[in-house]
Amino acid sequence: MTEMTFAVTIGLKGGTDLVLEAREWAKELGLPYLRRRKESLETLRSGHGLSGILVATRKGPQVYTEEGILRYHPGMAVLRLQEIKKGGEDHFLEACELEPGKRILDCTLGLGADAAVASYAVGSSGLVVGLEASPIIWKLTSLGMASYTEGEPDLIDALRRIRTVHAEAGAYLAAAPDDAFDVVYLDPMFQRPVEGSSNMQPLRPAACHQEPSAATIEEALRVAPLVVVKERYSGYLQKLGAAEIQGGRYSRVKYGIIRRSS
Repeated sequence: MTEMTFAVTIGLKGGTDLVLEAREWAKELGLPYLRRRKESLETLRSGHGLSGILVATRKGPQVYTEEGILRYHPGMAVLRLQEIKKGGEDHFLEACELEPGKRILDCTLGLGADAAVASYAVGSSGLVVGLEASPIIWKLTSLGMASYTEGEPDLIDALRRIRTVHAEAGAYLAAAPDDAFDVVYLDPMFQRPVEGSSNMQPLRPAACHQEPSAATIEEALRVAPLVVVKERYSGYLQKLGAAEIQGGRYSRVKYGIIRRSS
């Protein structure tokens, strides 16, 4: 995997307060802080050979890459929760067998749409932990989930309950105790563009998710009795050991279900 390099800066209308905030983020993440005068974000990014920049602005954190700029939004979680509350099905929830009180580890958090749906399903008695290996995506999502106010109250409550962790999935799983969760979820398809997902394009150069290996699946099955992997191709899921595949006939994505052998 190509090494990712990041930095932190401020928006053009930034003042002393934003400079201090951005410097705090840089220190927390172990990233360089770049002073900004009137140069464009692209000039900063390309001039320093960066994969992406975390930008402190008056409207909240933003991530800039060569593909564009992105602000936090829970994405399809908004529409999915509306459908779920009407009694509609959600293949992700069905595959993960989520219900109030369940504990789920989302190994590939991204902007947290699946984690938000999971948090709604498991409720206040459950637990959702989301891992994000990219420092700037983790910071964007963490701050976004803590401050997002545009959705309905149950969506906002679900976002606030999610515990976000800046960590690589393999390392986190290796350190986790046996049966720490009821289900481990992986979504490696984030790396590969899907038609209709252009709003996520700015994040792709900053993402550092890896496809799960057999060792990762084995470790995940130690941490939880159920592992669910999201993909487009059934053959790939079967190679990982998925004996069950969940998803609609015309759905672009499928969920491979891998259970711990008794």
